[in-house]
Amino acid sequence: MFNKLINNKNVLTIILTTIIFIVVFSFNNIFFFINKVIQNEYYNFRNAIIGGVANKNIVIVEIDEKTLESIGRHPFDRTVYANVIEKLTEKQAAIIAFDILFLDKTDSKSDKILSNSITSSGNVIFPVAHLPGNEIKKPLPIFLDKLKATGYLTPLVNKYNKVVYSIVPEQKFGEDNLLYFGVSILRKYYANYYNKDYSEYGFQNNFYNLTDRINIPLSHEKSREILINYIDSSKFNTISFVSLYDDESFKLYHDEFFKDKIIIIGTAAKGIKDIFYTPNGKEYGLYIHANFINTVLNKTFLIYFNKNLEILLVLLLILVSVYFNLSKSGYILFLSNFVISFLFLLVFPLLTIVYTSLILNFPTQLILGLILSLTFSNIVKYIIENIQKQKLNKALSEYVSKDIAEEVVFGLGKIKLDGEKKKITMFFSDIEGFTTISEKFSPEKLVKFLREYLKEMSYIIINEKGFINKYEGDSIIAFWGVFSEKSLPEDSHNACLSALIQLNKLRNLNEKWELDGMPKLNIRIGIHSGTAIIGNIGAEGKKIDFTALGDNVNIASRLEGVNKYYGTNICVSEVVYFEQKKFFEFRYLDKIKVKGKDKPIKIYELIGLLGDSSYSKKTELKLFGDAINLYLNKDFEKALIIFEKLKSFGDKPSLEYIKRCKKYIKNGVPQDWDGTWTMNSK
Repeated sequence: MFNKLINNKNVLTIILTTIIFIVVFSFNNIFFFINKVIQNEYYNFRNAIIGGVANKNIVIVEIDEKTLESIGRHPFDRTVYANVIEKLTEKQAAIIAFDILFLDKTDSKSDKILSNSITSSGNVIFPVAHLPGNEIKKPLPIFLDKLKATGYLTPLVNKYNKVVYSIVPEQKFGEDNLLYFGVSILRKYYANYYNKDYSEYGFQNNFYNLTDRINIPLSHEKSREILINYIDSSKFNTISFVSLYDDESFKLYHDEFFKDKIIIIGTAAKGIKDIFYTPNGKEYGLYIHANFINTVLNKTFLIYFNKNLEILLVLLLILVSVYFNLSKSGYILFLSNFVISFLFLLVFPLLTIVYTSLILNFPTQLILGLILSLTFSNIVKYIIENIQKQKLNKALSEYVSKDIAEEVVFGLGKIKLDGEKKKITMFFSDIEGFTTISEKFSPEKLVKFLREYLKEMSYIIINEKGFINKYEGDSIIAFWGVFSEKSLPEDSHNACLSALIQLNKLRNLNEKWELDGMPKLNIRIGIHSGTAIIGNIGAEGKKIDFTALGDNVNIASRLEGVNKYYGTNICVSEVVYFEQKKFFEFRYLDKIKVKGKDKPIKIYELIGLLGDSSYSKKTELKLFGDAINLYLNKDFEKALIIFEKLKSFGDKPSLEYIKRCKKYIKNGVPQDWDGTWTMNSK
């Protein structure tokens, strides 16, 4: 059943879509805050593109710091407000609305003067106070009887993030059905303009009917809220209260500045607690009223996208995204993700901003759905592909080496089995005098003995990330880097480490074999790094062999054989020496021409890990280096003395140099001699 499931793309698409859909809509409370942040940015971005405009019929009068410095502490004597009402009435203001509470008695004379100015104007609106317990407190009767309208001030503060996004146009307070302050202003404004009574209008279906001509859409179905389309508050026509109160300043304003305008008067001074959080940031209360009124006058209404349709849209997005992300084609994968992201994250939001008044309810869910579709689909696809590759790898491993099988199945173009040039590290080893040893054993015992040796040596190579290319009798041919995307210094490091571990392991094996009456073994190893041609060689469809070819492979093979001339175990090339001299102890052995090559190469003996040599060994190496320098400078007599001394210490490479020094002392050297020694045999 599992195999059927992973091979059925349609079933997988449905399962993944369902899981992702459940995930994105299971954390709505958490996503609410993120959604609101996105919606706030949407407000700002929308205004930046559309260019939110302040209606010219709105004038804001701020009781600001300048006013307080000039007139004094707020609230002012009520004659001050009366003075301003009279001046605005004189200028034929359409509505004079105070975002200030007039609830308590003060000086009776002042209250009388203010009451008279309200009566004379006929267009003044005072708010009511919204008290705890859903109670209200209306303006003093001396004012209330003269006012043309009232309204409650409190906008709808979101209970989660305390931001004001909307207002409720009318609410029931006990026996009173009151209008929101901004609605009251607008209804009075239009009633005066059209000379009609709109008090009977209200909620109808998904609208709030302000008048017979103006139907304000509610935020969403079954809602009683109206969204405020905020603009930059600095765009409103704004003046200081003191500019109205001061006679000289007031004369500077033309009649047209106030005529037929809605005048909103309120506090906007530091320290006065009438501040709310809005999508624009902190705003004074009178600017919330102004933004609401501006939304209605300009008819720039906002509504939320239909929730059911939006959920369906998110589901469709997830479904389409999952389906295409399960594709095995990289082209389809790239193109589908580009198109989906382009449409849903750029085109759709821009078209919504420019051509509609819609706001998404679930922008986070939409974006997260896209991200999770991409992530989950690729995780599942990766798991399925790996299961299938493991099965194929297991099947292929029955016929070819595990490394080649894995490269065929899991390779990402790192190697071309038909052949490519690549820098690799090559390792050749064999047992010294194996032919003689083999003659002493029966075939069965020899095979058992050889199998144990090859097994232990092979484990070491494999553990150090090497690839055993083949066994030739007692010889092991191994490579590092053939399956890597690029050559790494670690390749030659691992080869050197393998050689040292093999020597140490061989010492342990020799102790064991000696107890069993078996002869001791000594091995010779050659290591070189260089470019080789790697790929399949053989009869296609019949028998193939993955191997490496080229001069550098031959050099590595020659280095293994060179050990017998110097009595060494591990001989490496100059390339390996320079790559690994910071990690291992080496000594310069010679400059040689191997058989079949004209270009000389420098060779080095691998001694051990850097810093592991004993004091006596370091002394020997120092003496050997001094002797080599004398030898290369053609001072063969002095070099011979040191080599003879090293011979007494058991230093085997010195034996070769003793022979050469004696030869050169006796016969001399050619004039163009540069220390190069030609190997005439493998």
